[in-house]
Amino acid sequence: MTMNMAVQHSSHLPLAQFMQCLEDLTDVRDYLALDQALIALMKQWLSLFAEQPLTARLWIFRQRDIISKLMSNPAQDTSTIEVQLSNDVYEKLKAWSFLEWRQYQRIQSAQGDLHIFPIAHSLIYKQAALVIQHNHLTLPDIQLIEQCLHMFQGYTCLILENERDSLTGLLNRKRFDYSVSKIMLAQSNVPNITPLQHYLAIFDIDRFKRINDGFGHAIGDEVLLMLSQLMQKTFRERDLLFRFGGEEFVGIFSCVNDEDIFNMLERFRLMLGAFAFPQVGQVTISIGYARLTADQLPNVVLEHADDALYYAKAHGRNQVCHYDALKAAGLLKHHPIQGEIELF
Repeated sequence: MTMNMAVQHSSHLPLAQFMQCLEDLTDVRDYLALDQALIALMKQWLSLFAEQPLTARLWIFRQRDIISKLMSNPAQDTSTIEVQLSNDVYEKLKAWSFLEWRQYQRIQSAQGDLHIFPIAHSLIYKQAALVIQHNHLTLPDIQLIEQCLHMFQGYTCLILENERDSLTGLLNRKRFDYSVSKIMLAQSNVPNITPLQHYLAIFDIDRFKRINDGFGHAIGDEVLLMLSQLMQKTFRERDLLFRFGGEEFVGIFSCVNDEDIFNMLERFRLMLGAFAFPQVGQVTISIGYARLTADQLPNVVLEHADDALYYAKAHGRNQVCHYDALKAAGLLKHHPIQGEIELF
């Protein structure tokens, strides 16, 4: 009787560990932590259920990271990939990422068999892959991994739907408050750990009301959607992009200094001005930005960026303005009450 109970308890052990894996995953609320949560979940599942539960190595690759790795100088590698694989393997991963219909694929490398699985076709996992190094994955193992990924994709969609703007797919105001608070907390807890500075920028389409009035709100929405897509393609993956509503967007960027952030924002402004929007044609944008510091409340920094934006709008539009530079030059004043002048 005692032996039977012991066997029964042993058979329930994988199920208990499996349920713990699910519980750990659903505890994750920050989409930036999803990568590590997925890797931890997959390692646990493989150790519990794979036919040959050998130690596996797992990575998540994004198309942008792979291209950066291939283009970088080995002596000055600036990509975010820390895995040392051959260029031939990276070329195969790159080719796979450009396929219109990505599905499971196995490739051989000097490190052993690499199994490539597509991750959800969502905003943060577009053209991304889970890569598992394991020499003995069977067909049931592969099916198990695909089922795990399907469940993971459903969960990430729930998180993203709660944090994303429904039209553009950019982060929403709720996520902005959390992100800024997290950055400021990190700055106050570990000051001067990195030479990078954080900046908050507000983007506002010039004379957007004329677009809505002249072409209709459906075309106006298309302009907002295309603008958001251009922002995602232009700025770096680590940059946080938000839509605050209407034609107003916000970005949080980490840069070396004031010149670095200005050059980044100016490149985007020039690129946007040269882009031809269907039916509408040329669209320009005004940008105001300010530096995020641990000793200022998020709303104060947002107000500073808004002051710089207001100055850009009132002095010709289609330009990038820095709050600190304007303040140092004595150019900032309190916002006057708007009369007949159309600023936005």
